[in-house]
Amino acid sequence: MLHPLLFWVGYQRLRVDRSYAGEIMNLCRAGGFVYRDFSFRGDYAEFLCTGRHARRIREACRDRGIPVVVAADCGLPALLRRYRRRYGIFVGALLFCGILFISGKVVWRIQVDGNRSVSDAAVIQELERCGMSVGDRIGALDTAIIENRVLIASDEISWISINLIGTVARVEIRETIPYEETESYSAANLVAARSGTVELFEDVRGNIAVKIGDTVAEGELLVGGLYQNPTGGFRYTCARGRVLARTQRSFEIEIPLRYEKKAYTGQVAVEKYLIFFKKEVKFFGNTGNSYGSCDTIDTVEYWELPGGVTLPIGIRTVRHRAYETVEAERSTESAMELAYERLRWQMEGEVPDGRLVRKELTSELTDSAFLLRCTAEYIEDIAKTQKIEIEGIP
Repeated sequence: MLHPLLFWVGYQRLRVDRSYAGEIMNLCRAGGFVYRDFSFRGDYAEFLCTGRHARRIREACRDRGIPVVVAADCGLPALLRRYRRRYGIFVGALLFCGILFISGKVVWRIQVDGNRSVSDAAVIQELERCGMSVGDRIGALDTAIIENRVLIASDEISWISINLIGTVARVEIRETIPYEETESYSAANLVAARSGTVELFEDVRGNIAVKIGDTVAEGELLVGGLYQNPTGGFRYTCARGRVLARTQRSFEIEIPLRYEKKAYTGQVAVEKYLIFFKKEVKFFGNTGNSYGSCDTIDTVEYWELPGGVTLPIGIRTVRHRAYETVEAERSTESAMELAYERLRWQMEGEVPDGRLVRKELTSELTDSAFLLRCTAEYIEDIAKTQKIEIEGIP
Protein backbone atom coordinates (compact mmCIF):
# COMPACT_ATOMS: atom_id res chain seq x y z
CA MET A 1 0.00 0.00 0.00
CA LEU A 2 1.14 3.56 -0.69
CA HIS A 3 1.51 5.62 2.47
CA PRO A 4 0.32 9.25 1.97
CA LEU A 5 2.71 10.64 4.61
CA LEU A 6 5.74 9.28 2.73
CA PHE A 7 4.55 11.02 -0.43
CA TRP A 8 4.01 14.39 1.26
CA VAL A 9 7.43 14.55 2.99
CA GLY A 10 9.27 13.14 -0.02
CA TYR A 11 11.53 10.10 -0.23
CA GLN A 12 14.55 8.88 -2.17
CA ARG A 13 15.74 5.50 -3.35
CA LEU A 14 19.44 5.18 -2.55
CA ARG A 15 21.74 2.70 -4.29
CA VAL A 16 25.11 1.39 -3.07
CA ASP A 17 27.43 -1.38 -4.11
CA ARG A 18 26.35 -4.77 -2.76
CA SER A 19 29.60 -5.10 -0.79
CA TYR A 20 28.68 -2.05 1.34
CA ALA A 21 25.24 -3.41 2.39
CA GLY A 22 26.30 -4.47 5.89
CA GLU A 23 28.21 -1.25 6.51
CA ILE A 24 25.20 0.83 5.41
CA MET A 25 22.89 -1.04 7.79
CA ASN A 26 25.30 -0.49 10.69
CA LEU A 27 25.59 3.20 9.79
CA CYS A 28 21.79 3.62 9.77
CA ARG A 29 21.48 1.81 13.09
CA ALA A 30 24.18 3.95 14.72
CA GLY A 31 22.82 7.23 13.34
CA GLY A 32 19.14 6.42 13.96
CA PHE A 33 18.33 6.70 10.25
CA VAL A 34 15.01 5.08 9.25
CA TYR A 35 14.89 3.11 6.00
CA ARG A 36 12.54 0.61 4.37
CA ASP A 37 12.32 -1.86 1.46
CA PHE A 38 16.00 -2.83 1.62
CA SER A 39 16.59 -5.18 -1.34
CA PHE A 40 19.35 -6.47 -3.61
CA ARG A 41 19.25 -5.85 -7.36
CA GLY A 42 22.16 -7.55 -9.09
CA ASP A 43 25.41 -6.00 -7.91
CA TYR A 44 23.64 -3.23 -6.00
CA ALA A 45 21.61 -2.82 -2.83
CA GLU A 46 18.71 -0.33 -2.77
CA PHE A 47 16.52 1.09 0.00
CA LEU A 48 14.01 3.89 0.60
CA CYS A 49 14.21 6.67 3.16
CA THR A 50 12.79 10.17 3.62
CA GLY A 51 14.53 13.12 1.97
CA ARG A 52 15.89 14.40 5.31
CA HIS A 53 17.36 11.05 6.29
CA ALA A 54 18.66 10.48 2.75
CA ARG A 55 20.65 13.72 2.92
CA ARG A 56 22.19 12.75 6.27
CA ILE A 57 22.98 9.23 5.05
CA ARG A 58 24.75 10.63 1.97
CA GLU A 59 26.82 12.96 4.16
CA ALA A 60 27.78 10.11 6.49
CA CYS A 61 28.69 7.90 3.52
CA ARG A 62 30.81 10.68 2.01
CA ASP A 63 32.77 10.98 5.29
CA ARG A 64 33.41 7.22 5.28
CA GLY A 65 34.23 6.98 1.58
CA ILE A 66 31.17 4.92 0.67
CA PRO A 67 29.89 5.74 -2.84
CA VAL A 68 26.11 6.19 -2.74
CA VAL A 69 23.84 7.17 -5.64
CA VAL A 70 20.30 8.59 -5.65
CA ALA A 71 18.48 6.12 -7.91
CA ALA A 72 15.12 7.94 -7.66
CA ASP A 73 13.81 11.13 -6.07
CA CYS A 74 10.09 10.83 -5.38
CA GLY A 75 7.30 12.50 -3.48
CA LEU A 76 5.71 15.94 -3.39
CA PRO A 77 8.94 17.99 -2.83
CA ALA A 78 10.55 16.35 -5.85
CA LEU A 79 7.46 17.01 -7.97
CA LEU A 80 7.44 20.67 -6.90
CA ARG A 81 11.09 21.06 -7.89
CA ARG A 82 10.57 19.28 -11.18
CA TYR A 83 7.45 21.17 -12.22
CA ARG A 84 7.97 24.53 -10.48
CA ARG A 85 7.57 26.41 -13.78
CA ARG A 86 4.47 24.52 -14.92
CA TYR A 87 1.71 26.54 -13.30
CA GLY A 88 -1.09 24.45 -14.72
CA ILE A 89 -0.09 21.56 -12.49
CA PHE A 90 -0.46 23.72 -9.37
CA VAL A 91 -3.86 24.92 -10.55
CA GLY A 92 -4.87 21.29 -11.01
CA ALA A 93 -3.61 20.48 -7.52
CA LEU A 94 -5.75 23.27 -6.08
CA LEU A 95 -8.77 21.97 -7.95
CA PHE A 96 -8.03 18.51 -6.63
CA CYS A 97 -7.92 19.82 -3.06
CA GLY A 98 -11.25 21.54 -3.69
CA ILE A 99 -12.74 18.28 -4.85
CA LEU A 100 -11.48 16.60 -1.70
CA PHE A 101 -13.21 19.28 0.37
CA ILE A 102 -16.49 18.81 -1.47
CA SER A 103 -16.19 15.02 -1.20
CA GLY A 104 -17.20 15.20 2.46
CA LYS A 105 -20.77 15.02 1.18
CA VAL A 106 -20.35 11.66 -0.57
CA VAL A 107 -19.85 8.06 0.58
CA TRP A 108 -16.13 7.33 0.97
CA ARG A 109 -16.28 3.80 2.32
CA ILE A 110 -18.72 0.91 2.75
CA GLN A 111 -18.14 -1.23 5.84
CA VAL A 112 -19.82 -4.65 5.95
CA ASP A 113 -20.52 -6.47 9.24
CA GLY A 114 -22.26 -9.75 10.07
CA ASN A 115 -21.23 -11.69 6.98
CA ARG A 116 -19.51 -15.07 7.16
CA SER A 117 -19.86 -17.06 3.95
CA VAL A 118 -20.73 -14.05 1.75
CA SER A 119 -17.67 -11.87 1.05
CA ASP A 120 -17.51 -8.11 1.55
CA ALA A 121 -16.96 -7.67 -2.19
CA ALA A 122 -20.14 -9.64 -3.00
CA VAL A 123 -22.23 -7.53 -0.60
CA ILE A 124 -20.78 -4.26 -1.98
CA GLN A 125 -21.45 -5.43 -5.54
CA GLU A 126 -25.07 -6.22 -4.63
CA LEU A 127 -25.43 -2.75 -3.07
CA GLU A 128 -24.11 -1.17 -6.28
CA ARG A 129 -26.74 -3.01 -8.32
CA CYS A 130 -29.40 -1.78 -5.91
CA GLY A 131 -28.39 1.88 -6.02
CA MET A 132 -25.61 2.56 -3.49
CA SER A 133 -21.88 2.68 -4.09
CA VAL A 134 -18.75 4.58 -3.08
CA GLY A 135 -18.93 8.13 -4.48
CA ASP A 136 -22.72 8.50 -4.27
CA ARG A 137 -24.06 11.71 -2.72
CA ILE A 138 -25.19 11.03 0.84
CA GLY A 139 -28.22 13.34 0.65
CA ALA A 140 -29.62 11.46 -2.36
CA LEU A 141 -29.55 8.00 -0.75
CA ASP A 142 -32.78 6.49 0.57
CA THR A 143 -31.48 3.63 2.70
CA ALA A 144 -34.92 2.08 3.29
CA ILE A 145 -35.52 1.65 -0.45
CA ILE A 146 -32.01 0.26 -0.98
CA GLU A 147 -32.49 -2.25 1.85
CA ASN A 148 -35.73 -3.53 0.30
CA ARG A 149 -34.08 -3.84 -3.12
CA VAL A 150 -31.24 -5.91 -1.66
CA LEU A 151 -33.62 -8.26 0.17
CA ILE A 152 -35.63 -8.82 -3.03
CA ALA A 153 -32.58 -9.25 -5.28
CA SER A 154 -30.35 -11.43 -3.08
CA ASP A 155 -31.02 -15.04 -2.06
CA GLU A 156 -28.03 -14.98 0.31
CA ILE A 157 -29.09 -12.02 2.51
CA SER A 158 -32.13 -12.38 4.81
CA TRP A 159 -31.79 -9.07 6.74
CA ILE A 160 -29.89 -5.81 6.11
CA SER A 161 -29.49 -2.45 7.83
CA ILE A 162 -27.65 0.55 6.33
CA ASN A 163 -26.43 3.31 8.66
CA LEU A 164 -24.71 6.41 7.26
CA ILE A 165 -22.12 7.64 9.78
CA GLY A 166 -20.28 10.64 8.36
CA THR A 167 -18.85 9.54 5.02
CA VAL A 168 -18.93 5.83 5.97
CA ALA A 169 -21.87 3.57 5.13
CA ARG A 170 -22.01 0.84 7.76
CA VAL A 171 -23.92 -2.16 6.42
CA GLU A 172 -25.06 -4.93 8.78
CA ILE A 173 -26.45 -8.11 7.26
CA ARG A 174 -27.75 -11.52 8.28
CA GLU A 175 -27.14 -14.35 5.88
CA THR A 176 -29.80 -16.77 4.70
CA ILE A 177 -29.36 -20.18 6.33
CA PRO A 178 -28.83 -22.62 3.45
CA TYR A 179 -30.73 -25.86 3.32
CA GLU A 180 -29.96 -28.92 1.31
CA GLU A 181 -32.37 -29.50 -1.50
CA THR A 182 -33.06 -33.19 -2.13
CA GLU A 183 -35.41 -34.76 -4.62
CA SER A 184 -38.39 -36.35 -2.93
CA TYR A 185 -40.03 -39.27 -4.69
CA SER A 186 -43.06 -41.27 -3.71
CA ALA A 187 -41.26 -44.38 -4.91
CA ALA A 188 -37.76 -45.01 -6.21
CA ASN A 189 -35.23 -47.77 -6.90
CA LEU A 190 -31.48 -47.77 -6.49
CA VAL A 191 -29.72 -48.77 -9.72
CA ALA A 192 -26.03 -49.13 -10.59
CA ALA A 193 -24.41 -45.93 -11.83
CA ARG A 194 -21.59 -48.06 -13.31
CA SER A 195 -20.62 -51.72 -13.50
CA GLY A 196 -18.79 -53.40 -10.62
CA THR A 197 -18.73 -56.19 -8.03
CA VAL A 198 -20.87 -55.63 -4.92
CA GLU A 199 -18.79 -55.44 -1.73
CA LEU A 200 -21.00 -53.94 1.00
CA PHE A 201 -24.43 -52.45 1.79
CA GLU A 202 -24.66 -49.42 4.10
CA ASP A 203 -27.87 -48.02 5.68
CA VAL A 204 -30.02 -49.63 3.00
CA ARG A 205 -33.80 -49.29 2.96
CA GLY A 206 -35.74 -51.21 0.36
CA ASN A 207 -35.92 -54.62 -1.32
CA ILE A 208 -32.31 -55.71 -1.94
CA ALA A 209 -32.12 -57.29 -5.40
CA VAL A 210 -28.45 -58.40 -5.45
CA LYS A 211 -26.05 -59.96 -2.96
CA ILE A 212 -22.44 -59.37 -1.99
CA GLY A 213 -20.10 -60.79 -4.63
CA ASP A 214 -22.52 -60.28 -7.53
CA THR A 215 -21.23 -58.52 -10.62
CA VAL A 216 -23.70 -55.88 -11.80
CA ALA A 217 -23.87 -53.85 -15.00
CA GLU A 218 -24.61 -50.16 -15.36
CA GLY A 219 -28.34 -49.53 -14.91
CA GLU A 220 -29.01 -52.87 -13.16
CA LEU A 221 -31.40 -52.87 -10.20
CA LEU A 222 -29.64 -52.93 -6.81
CA VAL A 223 -32.35 -52.08 -4.27
CA GLY A 224 -35.98 -52.01 -5.25
CA GLY A 225 -38.70 -49.76 -3.95
CA LEU A 226 -41.50 -52.23 -4.71
CA TYR A 227 -42.78 -54.90 -2.27
CA GLN A 228 -45.46 -57.50 -2.80
CA ASN A 229 -47.90 -57.71 0.10
CA PRO A 230 -48.69 -61.21 1.41
CA THR A 231 -52.40 -60.44 1.09
CA GLY A 232 -51.98 -59.33 -2.49
CA GLY A 233 -51.15 -56.10 -4.24
CA PHE A 234 -47.97 -54.06 -3.98
CA ARG A 235 -46.42 -51.57 -1.59
CA TYR A 236 -44.10 -48.80 -2.70
CA THR A 237 -41.23 -47.09 -0.90
CA CYS A 238 -38.31 -44.86 -1.76
CA ALA A 239 -35.16 -46.99 -1.67
CA ARG A 240 -32.23 -45.42 0.18
CA GLY A 241 -28.65 -46.27 1.15
CA ARG A 242 -25.17 -46.89 -0.21
CA VAL A 243 -24.07 -49.86 -2.24
CA LEU A 244 -20.28 -50.13 -2.24
CA ALA A 245 -18.80 -51.99 -5.17
CA ARG A 246 -15.38 -52.77 -6.61
CA THR A 247 -15.12 -50.85 -9.88
CA GLN A 248 -12.48 -50.47 -12.54
CA ARG A 249 -11.48 -47.37 -14.47
CA SER A 250 -8.89 -46.63 -17.14
CA PHE A 251 -6.92 -43.43 -17.56
CA GLU A 252 -4.57 -42.32 -20.31
CA ILE A 253 -2.32 -39.26 -20.19
CA GLU A 254 -0.35 -38.02 -23.19
CA ILE A 255 2.38 -35.38 -22.78
CA PRO A 256 3.89 -34.05 -26.02
CA LEU A 257 7.67 -33.68 -25.99
CA ARG A 258 7.54 -30.64 -28.25
CA TYR A 259 5.30 -27.74 -27.30
CA GLU A 260 4.97 -23.97 -27.59
CA LYS A 261 5.83 -21.60 -24.77
CA LYS A 262 6.03 -17.87 -24.15
CA ALA A 263 9.38 -16.07 -24.52
CA TYR A 264 9.25 -12.53 -23.14
CA THR A 265 10.99 -9.94 -25.32
CA GLY A 266 11.71 -7.50 -22.49
CA GLN A 267 9.40 -4.84 -23.94
CA VAL A 268 6.98 -3.46 -21.36
CA ALA A 269 4.35 -0.76 -21.89
CA VAL A 270 3.06 0.94 -18.75
CA GLU A 271 -0.11 2.96 -18.25
CA LYS A 272 -1.03 4.72 -15.00
CA TYR A 273 -4.41 6.04 -13.89
CA LEU A 274 -5.44 8.15 -10.93
CA ILE A 275 -8.50 6.64 -9.22
CA PHE A 276 -10.83 9.06 -7.46
CA PHE A 277 -13.94 7.27 -6.21
CA LYS A 278 -15.43 5.74 -9.40
CA LYS A 279 -13.51 7.97 -11.81
CA GLU A 280 -10.20 7.15 -13.50
CA VAL A 281 -7.89 9.72 -15.11
CA LYS A 282 -4.93 8.56 -17.15
CA PHE A 283 -1.77 10.52 -16.42
CA PHE A 284 1.00 8.33 -17.82
CA GLY A 285 1.53 6.06 -20.84
CA ASN A 286 0.35 5.84 -24.42
CA THR A 287 -3.21 5.04 -25.40
CA GLY A 288 -3.84 1.41 -26.26
CA ASN A 289 -1.54 -1.59 -26.54
CA SER A 290 0.77 -1.81 -29.56
CA TYR A 291 2.03 -5.35 -28.90
CA GLY A 292 0.53 -8.23 -30.84
CA SER A 293 1.02 -10.81 -28.08
CA CYS A 294 1.39 -9.76 -24.48
CA ASP A 295 0.43 -10.48 -20.90
CA THR A 296 -1.53 -7.71 -19.22
CA ILE A 297 -1.01 -7.19 -15.49
CA ASP A 298 -3.54 -4.82 -13.93
CA THR A 299 -2.89 -3.75 -10.32
CA VAL A 300 -4.57 -1.16 -8.09
CA GLU A 301 -3.01 0.41 -4.99
CA TYR A 302 -5.31 2.45 -2.78
CA TRP A 303 -3.98 5.02 -0.33
CA GLU A 304 -4.26 4.07 3.30
CA LEU A 305 -4.59 6.23 6.39
CA PRO A 306 -3.07 5.35 9.78
CA GLY A 307 -5.27 2.77 11.45
CA GLY A 308 -5.82 0.72 8.30
CA VAL A 309 -8.56 2.87 6.76
CA THR A 310 -8.39 2.56 2.98
CA LEU A 311 -9.33 5.64 0.96
CA PRO A 312 -11.21 5.47 -2.39
CA ILE A 313 -8.17 7.18 -3.96
CA GLY A 314 -5.31 5.30 -5.51
CA ILE A 315 -3.17 4.46 -8.50
CA ARG A 316 -4.04 1.85 -11.12
CA THR A 317 -1.08 0.48 -13.07
CA VAL A 318 -1.49 -1.53 -16.28
CA ARG A 319 1.60 -3.29 -17.61
CA HIS A 320 1.74 -5.01 -21.00
CA ARG A 321 4.61 -7.54 -21.24
CA ALA A 322 5.30 -8.48 -24.86
CA TYR A 323 6.18 -12.08 -25.69
CA GLU A 324 6.76 -14.34 -28.65
CA THR A 325 5.64 -17.94 -29.03
CA VAL A 326 8.59 -20.26 -29.54
CA GLU A 327 8.94 -24.01 -29.83
CA ALA A 328 10.42 -25.85 -26.88
CA GLU A 329 11.24 -29.46 -26.04
CA ARG A 330 10.66 -31.31 -22.78
CA SER A 331 13.07 -33.82 -21.35
CA THR A 332 11.81 -37.31 -20.71
CA GLU A 333 12.05 -36.73 -16.95
CA SER A 334 9.96 -33.56 -17.03
CA ALA A 335 7.38 -35.21 -19.30
CA MET A 336 7.09 -38.15 -16.86
CA GLU A 337 6.72 -35.81 -13.89
CA LEU A 338 3.98 -33.81 -15.62
CA ALA A 339 2.18 -36.99 -16.71
CA TYR A 340 2.06 -38.40 -13.16
CA GLU A 341 0.84 -35.06 -11.84
CA ARG A 342 -1.98 -34.87 -14.40
CA LEU A 343 -2.91 -38.48 -13.71
CA ARG A 344 -3.28 -37.68 -10.01
CA TRP A 345 -5.50 -34.66 -10.82
CA GLN A 346 -7.68 -36.72 -13.18
CA MET A 347 -8.09 -39.61 -10.74
CA GLU A 348 -9.00 -37.30 -7.83
CA GLY A 349 -11.45 -35.36 -10.01
CA GLU A 350 -13.22 -38.41 -11.47
CA VAL A 351 -13.50 -40.45 -8.25
CA PRO A 352 -13.45 -37.91 -5.39
CA ASP A 353 -15.17 -40.18 -2.81
CA GLY A 354 -13.83 -43.56 -3.89
CA ARG A 355 -11.10 -45.58 -2.14
CA LEU A 356 -8.26 -46.71 -4.40
CA VAL A 357 -7.38 -50.37 -3.76
CA ARG A 358 -5.15 -51.24 -6.71
CA LYS A 359 -3.61 -49.69 -9.79
CA GLU A 360 -1.44 -50.83 -12.68
CA LEU A 361 0.73 -48.38 -14.62
CA THR A 362 2.28 -48.75 -18.05
CA SER A 363 4.20 -46.12 -19.97
CA GLU A 364 5.42 -45.63 -23.52
CA LEU A 365 7.88 -43.15 -24.99
CA THR A 366 7.49 -42.26 -28.67
CA ASP A 367 9.31 -39.76 -30.84
CA SER A 368 6.68 -37.11 -30.13
CA ALA A 369 5.09 -37.88 -26.74
CA PHE A 370 5.20 -39.68 -23.42
CA LEU A 371 2.15 -41.89 -22.79
CA LEU A 372 1.03 -42.99 -19.32
CA ARG A 373 -1.77 -45.54 -18.95
CA CYS A 374 -3.37 -46.53 -15.68
CA THR A 375 -5.91 -49.22 -14.76
CA ALA A 376 -7.32 -48.57 -11.29
CA GLU A 377 -9.69 -50.43 -8.99
CA TYR A 378 -11.84 -48.53 -6.50
CA ILE A 379 -14.32 -49.24 -3.75
CA GLU A 380 -17.07 -46.68 -4.33
CA ASP A 381 -20.78 -46.09 -3.94
CA ILE A 382 -22.47 -47.00 -7.24
CA ALA A 383 -26.09 -46.57 -6.09
CA LYS A 384 -28.12 -44.05 -8.08
CA THR A 385 -31.74 -43.11 -7.31
CA GLN A 386 -34.20 -43.87 -10.10
CA LYS A 387 -37.82 -42.77 -9.78
CA ILE A 388 -40.57 -45.36 -10.14
CA GLU A 389 -43.37 -44.06 -12.31
CA ILE A 390 -46.76 -44.82 -10.71
CA GLU A 391 -49.90 -44.00 -12.61
CA GLY A 392 -51.88 -41.27 -10.88
CA ILE A 393 -49.05 -40.33 -8.47
CA PRO A 394 -46.66 -37.48 -9.41
